[in-house]
Amino acid sequence: MKWGALAIAAFALAACEQGATVTYDPSGQLGVCPAPAFQEFVGQPYANTRIEWPDLRIIRPGDAVTRDYLENRLNVDLDENEVITRIWCG
Repeated sequence: MKWGALAIAAFALAACEQGATVTYDPSGQLGVCPAPAFQEFVGQPYANTRIEWPDLRIIRPGDAVTRDYLENRLNVDLDENEVITRIWCG
């Protein structure tokens, strides 16, 4: 059991070094709006994350965006330094 915990810790550390990733959950456990699962990325540089979602929209300052509402579309707002300022659905 001790070795299993050590292996998991080593894997987690390696994942952190490569950049965090949250991916699409086809089981639906994240619900319709996936934004709560991605909140850990707010305040981080977008380049250091690998956010994967089927309907992902990256919004940079000055970008034109549609106002249509899609409950499972994941929006990631970036500032002028490419830092994530907000993650939301719509």
